[in-house]
Amino acid sequence: MDIRTLTQQKLDSVLLPEGILSHHIRRVEVSTIKNSTKPVNKDEYVVYRIVSNKNRGYGDGKPKLLQFYIDINYYYSFDKNSKRFKDAEKRIKAIIKTFLADGRFKLANGQSDLYDLDNPYRGINIEFLFVGVNDYVN
Repeated sequence: MDIRTLTQQKLDSVLLPEGILSHHIRRVEVSTIKNSTKPVNKDEYVVYRIVSNKNRGYGDGKPKLLQFYIDINYYYSFDKNSKRFKDAEKRIKAIIKTFLADGRFKLANGQSDLYDLDNPYRGINIEFLFVGVNDYVN
């Protein structure tokens, strides 16, 4: 399994039950979620990217050490003083908890606000560090 698939699975486990979509590098808009009756939440979405990696190989035949930084941006279209923002914060905390439950992930940079975008969305950024061997992720 590659790091993008692993990241997508973790995000889907938290977000899809809430009707929130996540995707690598860009926003994807759909009208329905496959195998779900939950409506798509058009006011929130997540975009993630693999920022960098440092892969190391060793001459003794042992598995390579893999390191990836995963940058996650959670976008929402309401004010921070809205009740809905508290729900979004709970989901952000659930994302952090889900990643940290996997011992291969560490929190590289905690929650920070994204700059204002030129559209109705605001955002919060989180960054994780994945450290593992190629037996798990390639």
